[in-house]
Amino acid sequence: MATTDATAASSDVDMTATSATTQTAAKGDDEAMADAPPSEQIGAGDASQPEKSAPPPPPPAGPRAGRLQDLFRSSLQHTLTKISWENFAACYPTAAARNPVTLQAVHRAMVERLRELCASEFAVVLRNRDVVRRLNELEVLAADARKRREEASSSGAATPLVRPPHTLPSETVLAAHLKPQRRAQRQVLEERLAAVQAENAAKFAQLAVQQAEAEQLVAALERALGDAAGAAALLDGNDGAEEGDKGKSRGAANSVPLLTELARETRIAEAEMSGNA
Repeated sequence: MATTDATAASSDVDMTATSATTQTAAKGDDEAMADAPPSEQIGAGDASQPEKSAPPPPPPAGPRAGRLQDLFRSSLQHTLTKISWENFAACYPTAAARNPVTLQAVHRAMVERLRELCASEFAVVLRNRDVVRRLNELEVLAADARKRREEASSSGAATPLVRPPHTLPSETVLAAHLKPQRRAQRQVLEERLAAVQAENAAKFAQLAVQQAEAEQLVAALERALGDAAGAAALLDGNDGAEEGDKGKSRGAANSVPLLTELARETRIAEAEMSGNA
């Protein structure tokens, strides 16, 4: 049973090695084709396909872009070293014992393939995101800022101290974020307050007019009551002089219609005042 497993594992390793060798050969053919003159490359390809225009060359990498690429290469190399021959052979002990040469070829092919895939993916990310150009622009901005700071320090001009945003207290950061919203809300509240004040002013003017009319009606009523009181006193004096006590009773009887008329006029005036109010 162990012999059968070893034979099967050896066959699998042989097939994997054959595939890796084929890929290596194909890669060599592709590299040879790429190194061939342009005329041979065109002849080897499909003549019916139109020639595509070459993409513009990427800009030269600045210090930051160069450090980024160096960091990627060192990180990739550190990661690939974890796939050492010892770790790889420990996964296939039978094949490593019976056919170590083939297994080593498979190991080298796999590591190189992983390296190529990671490098190509990283290049695609750099190209799609335009990382090199943006990092170069950042270099220009940083250099410009350093130049301005040096010029300001050499000229002796007082430069305002700008506090970094990450060192500000949370209340200041929150107020800075809420300031636009609060400004809009304040404008709305001010408009509402102005409208209410205008409405109150109009109502106050209307109340002042109504109060003046009420005062005029009260003055007219007081004059009417004064006239009625004077007339009643005059009638009472004339009746007392002519008839004495008998005339007093008669004058009182005659004054009843006058008082009734005065009461009616008073009710009319009060009704008019209530209606105007």
